[in-house]
Amino acid sequence: MKLYTFFSVLLGFMAVGYGQTKTVTGTVTDKEGRPLDNVIVMVKDTDDAVYTDFDGMYTLRFTNAQPTLVCSVVGYLKQEQSFEAVSDTTTLNFTLTQDASFALDDVLIVGKSSVRNIEESGFNAVAIDVKAFHNASVDLSEVLERAPGVKIQQEGGLGSSTNVTINGLSGRHVRFFIDGMPMDAMSSAFQINNLPVNLAERIEVYKGVVPVNFGSDALGGAVNIVTKTSAGTYVDASFSYGSFNTAKTFINAGYTSKSGFTAQVSAFQNYSDNDYYVDVLIKDFDTNLLSKETQRVRRFHDVYHNETVIGKFGFVNKSFADQLLFGITLGQEYDEIQHPAYLNLAYGEKYQTSQIVMPSFLYAKDDLFTSGLDVRLSANYNFGGGHNFDLSDREYNWLGEWVPSNSLGESQYSDYVYHDNNGTINANINYALNDAYRLTINNVANFFSRQGDERVQVDDYINDEPRINNRNILGASLTGDITPKFSASVFGKMYSYHAEAYLDLANLNGVEDFQMVEKEDTQFGFGVTSTYFITDALQLKANFESTRRLPVSSELFGEVFGFYVANFDLKPEQSNNVNLGFNYNFNIHTDHMFNMDVNLFHRRTTDYIRLNIDYSQGEGTYENTELVKTSGIDAEMTYSYQDRFTANASLSYLEPKNFTSGSTYYDATLPNQPTMFGQFGASYFFKNIWNTDNRLGISYNLSYTDEFLYDYDTYQASNRALVPSQVAHDFFVNYSWKNGKYNVSFDCTNIFDAKLYDNYSLQKPGRSFSVKFRYFFNRM
Repeated sequence: MKLYTFFSVLLGFMAVGYGQTKTVTGTVTDKEGRPLDNVIVMVKDTDDAVYTDFDGMYTLRFTNAQPTLVCSVVGYLKQEQSFEAVSDTTTLNFTLTQDASFALDDVLIVGKSSVRNIEESGFNAVAIDVKAFHNASVDLSEVLERAPGVKIQQEGGLGSSTNVTINGLSGRHVRFFIDGMPMDAMSSAFQINNLPVNLAERIEVYKGVVPVNFGSDALGGAVNIVTKTSAGTYVDASFSYGSFNTAKTFINAGYTSKSGFTAQVSAFQNYSDNDYYVDVLIKDFDTNLLSKETQRVRRFHDVYHNETVIGKFGFVNKSFADQLLFGITLGQEYDEIQHPAYLNLAYGEKYQTSQIVMPSFLYAKDDLFTSGLDVRLSANYNFGGGHNFDLSDREYNWLGEWVPSNSLGESQYSDYVYHDNNGTINANINYALNDAYRLTINNVANFFSRQGDERVQVDDYINDEPRINNRNILGASLTGDITPKFSASVFGKMYSYHAEAYLDLANLNGVEDFQMVEKEDTQFGFGVTSTYFITDALQLKANFESTRRLPVSSELFGEVFGFYVANFDLKPEQSNNVNLGFNYNFNIHTDHMFNMDVNLFHRRTTDYIRLNIDYSQGEGTYENTELVKTSGIDAEMTYSYQDRFTANASLSYLEPKNFTSGSTYYDATLPNQPTMFGQFGASYFFKNIWNTDNRLGISYNLSYTDEFLYDYDTYQASNRALVPSQVAHDFFVNYSWKNGKYNVSFDCTNIFDAKLYDNYSLQKPGRSFSVKFRYFFNRM
């Protein structure tokens, strides 16, 4: 009967539900009566679960006649309550006791995931509690790098391009989401390199297999940035200032009425001169040669700033919708370009701008038409665009000196303006077939079209027609609790894309020949995940996936702003991924808690898409590599003592190898990818400093990256090939008073001013200082 109802709903949403649904509501507080938000309240032995809001309140629907509710959150002891549902609505409150081995505010890694059905489904995932970093001046990418197996590479300072590696796969192999929506459709004005840390509540990192509900074609994993979604009336405002004239402002405010009307607004800006020191070769304009020795100079043309406003309004917790929200995101960025993909050249006038104008929609309803049928539909459409400016008639060196240039343009003579039409629709249906099994169907459709105008060209044939890349990913999964200790999920995906571009086919016959070229393909993937609890403290995970990745627009059409050129001949990637891991936690008495997490992985990828840099021009193009195999391991251990001290250490090792038959680079390590890296962090907290409810925290973080090649190891004779080993030390101090209402922090990164390098050996900022002030108000 239920299965028939499910398919009836899918065909026409005209099903008639059966089974009486009842509701339980209540509040979750601590021993002092303070409401606790983001607490999971669930019906035991089912997938019915909700989070408490900022007021500690929850509303949960169920069908069991005598349910048992489980209330849990990291830092507090789990509590269970059983009751008999004698009426349609029941009130049940919880008062949680703090776990002596944890301090809620101090936990950085929340667990394998904050969502229970992901935690126990076999996905290799971690969730980082970003609220623990809201008082610090760190970037969102710095927080992300705290997860084991994750490595961040940047091309410079604030606002620079970011490359994320998860278990050996990087770049476009890793997909980014914000509240479950792909960020591919959003312009460079709204990406992880410029989002403030206070915008996020947690970051979910999926290493390898990605749940079907994301509709992702990621080979290497996915990162989901979860923003504040709970209703409430609150204000969160902060300002920070630091080295290199870096200033950041953030404000987030929300209001929810008793009738369910809600409105939220977030606004932020980032600014930096990015004028840190670098060691470079100086070009002598008289001899036209580079100096033999490097010289330490300041970057002089790298200003970056962005401004964004996000608004949402609608209704929550209504009979017709759990969430019905309409939104708009407006943003812009300005980015001066100091150099190409390496540091030998310096630019003095080149810059780029981009904008985002993106309306959005979200509808979510649990138990739609019938018990167990949960529906979520979200959509956005980006009308943004941008401008690439490269009209200089000068040639610069790293001293800021210039001479008239023999040709126009520092990189490529350009005055290119473009407009995007980029839409995404994510439809997700979850249906509980019974208490043990759940079926999920998801479809993500992305529509991309770019119309451009190269103003310096008289006959701009390539931009006469829009560039189009439409993609669709359809997936389905069946998840079941086979035994109380063993759970598994099987899934399948269908990947489709259609791309069009107006290209010059002259390379085929030597004669200028502009034609509209089309490409399309459909491929299929599948996989299985599983988890088994050997004991309550020891969990084993294993998963396998045969997956595909479709080329994205920047790979097919090239980057808008110059350094990465088009390759319309790219083929989709195919990869077989295997993951095996275990998690073990144990206590010594009640004060000491340990957790150990170890994961092994292997990736076999054909038609691997990687960026190949031409060092003579400082440009690159995306190319297919026939076969790449990557094996590795990542491990992490955490320790906490009461609510005073926490420490964690992680180490990752991987070997990405090129196994293209007949290639000069056969069995060579892929360039520009660290193969061993790790970190250590420790924090100590003092309570009731100078007054009750005041708190002082001192934190230290060490990061290590082993030497790696940014050119193939068959060319080790080149002095440009090796990036040396690196060690960085960071120090943070935070003081909060009035129970967290007022906060001030002082941060020092790269304390010893070590020379740090990153993407293609580009030098990172040296020692920097910053101070941050934050005000947080929440009406309980």
